[in-house]
Amino acid sequence: MVSKWTRARIVICGLLFAVMALWVARQAWSLQVVQSERLKEFADQNYLKSIQIPPSRGRILDRTGKELAATAHVDSVFANPRVLAHVKPDPAPALAKALQMDLREVRRKLHSKRYFAWMKRRVTPDVSAAVRALALPGVNFRPEPRRFYPLRTVAATVVGQSGSDGKGLEGIELQYDAVLRGRAATLLGVKDALGRELLVDGAVDSSDVAGHDVVLSLDAYLTLVTETALNKAVQEHNAKAAMAVMIDVPTGQVLSMVSLPTLDPNNPAGAAERGARNRVITDAFEPGSTMKTFTFAAALDAGKLRPDEMFDCEMGRMKVGKYTIRDTHPMGAATAAEVYQQSSNIGTVKVGRRVGRDKLNETLRAFGFGSRSGIALPGERYGVVRPVERWGDIGLATVAFGQGLTATPLQITAGFAAVAAGGLYRPPHIGLRVVDGEGHAKALVPEQKQRRAISEKAARQLLEIMAGVPTPKGTAKLAAVPGYRVAGKTGTAQKVSGGRYDPDKWLASFVGIVPVEDPRLVISVFIDEPNPIHLGGKVAAPVFREIAEAALKYLNISPSHPEEITEEPLMAAHAARYDDDIPSEGFGSDAYVLSDEEFFPLDPERPELEQNIMVSVPNFSGTSLAQALQQAQNLGLELVPQGSGVAFDQTLAPLRQVPRGTSVRVSFRPGG
Repeated sequence: MVSKWTRARIVICGLLFAVMALWVARQAWSLQVVQSERLKEFADQNYLKSIQIPPSRGRILDRTGKELAATAHVDSVFANPRVLAHVKPDPAPALAKALQMDLREVRRKLHSKRYFAWMKRRVTPDVSAAVRALALPGVNFRPEPRRFYPLRTVAATVVGQSGSDGKGLEGIELQYDAVLRGRAATLLGVKDALGRELLVDGAVDSSDVAGHDVVLSLDAYLTLVTETALNKAVQEHNAKAAMAVMIDVPTGQVLSMVSLPTLDPNNPAGAAERGARNRVITDAFEPGSTMKTFTFAAALDAGKLRPDEMFDCEMGRMKVGKYTIRDTHPMGAATAAEVYQQSSNIGTVKVGRRVGRDKLNETLRAFGFGSRSGIALPGERYGVVRPVERWGDIGLATVAFGQGLTATPLQITAGFAAVAAGGLYRPPHIGLRVVDGEGHAKALVPEQKQRRAISEKAARQLLEIMAGVPTPKGTAKLAAVPGYRVAGKTGTAQKVSGGRYDPDKWLASFVGIVPVEDPRLVISVFIDEPNPIHLGGKVAAPVFREIAEAALKYLNISPSHPEEITEEPLMAAHAARYDDDIPSEGFGSDAYVLSDEEFFPLDPERPELEQNIMVSVPNFSGTSLAQALQQAQNLGLELVPQGSGVAFDQTLAPLRQVPRGTSVRVSFRPGG
């Protein structure tokens, strides 16, 4: 028989077990229901790691699809300082040498109690290989996107650059940063006790996060031609800087925009100190005589001027109040056309007086002066056109011939393009479209709509007057392009320094339209502080000719007067580039035939060459040497390579029709 004490103990134990069961049940309820989310998050933090997958930045392409900016994945080096602390001998010196870093910086990063430290982000393949060769425990690699600019200086001040964080800093990279950048993706990965990634859960569809491509109206070849010609002029005339713009008249698209000094955005160190910037939109200055174009435009549009009307230019001296206006080329009586072609300040002032300040101001505003063009580039200046009520007699006079107001090279070029387009102002634009990962394109529409600046009749009259400038009777005979009628205007503007006009600082310019019969291109050239010659007709006009000759060939714009084309040894835009490569003898021998301004080397020992069969020159730019050789062989052309790597220039313009057997000199450089 069970005693009372035993029964009591059984009851007590049962109660204790019941209480314990209730406590366990309560704790289980609290852990699994009440605190489940908090505890799950705490557990995840111990073995799961959020991994940021940086997006691949979209490309920037020229109008032909050539890459101006691209993204490649390169290694970034990171380390686990706790692991490296136990490595003997001390790995810091070897790691610093491989990473090409200061030893003290490496030691600082490794002297940490943490499990993770970036050693160096986005290293070159050579650095990555050197670190891998060390085979150090605790040192690992992660691929990250890095921006590359394959054509280096070509269009560099326009394209701009992006920072190490993948954000655009300047130029197109900044303007279209939102579409180029894409968005980062976050994945969950499993990590071990040391924080090392072991397993990534799932994969990411890169097309969902990658940035979109931006296609520009720029043409890489025309930009290279322009940059080459400007570089030659800067060196020849000891100039401080130079700018040039090329606009397609029918569309308003900018085909080329170059500013010197330029930079290599792959290695931009010191660029700002050298003055590298997009001066075409950031620098505003007194335009000088190029502004006479718009004074004449206003007069013709108002019906107050005939091209054959006579003006007394007073032999180069005229008083306006207490000021004396002078002409570089003193004249007496001259027609309105001669006033423009000889760039008479006095004659232009008299034309401006006929127009009146209100009409002249209205015309300048219609041509875009005093306001931004709306081109998709950050940092564009407005230029300054003072309120018309503040002009006065001398103000009207100076504005008429290009002083007392400021404009950017882009504003001036766009104004000339409006004259070429029959008086219709089309805002210049540089962005064509955005293309997503699936190839869907969205057009980039200019911010402003076209507008009429002057009548079509006035524009045609003005164009004919302008066509007399690049002739022996004008100020820019060196701008004449054989086979084509050119219209244009020179400018020689004295620069202001310390509030006064500096007699030693000038801006030489020429803006040309070609061909006159059916205007296709407007090309402007500005040479800043040339020395000792500073006249626009002597300094800038020849650069226009070099650029125009190359562009007209490249775009297959047929000459209106082919009988004027003479035979010259090399395409002018490339002569300087290849001077060092041309042998001192041989090109003048019987083994070579000059044709259409370029060398067509023929082999006298091979009369069987089918010279009557014409082929189209391919665009070798961006191809490897092997690819270029194969293309040339397929077409029956002889490739003459210079250098090695990737093609970036050629003496014969793409799409040129040449006889089979023709030699094409192609320049290559490492990495494009």
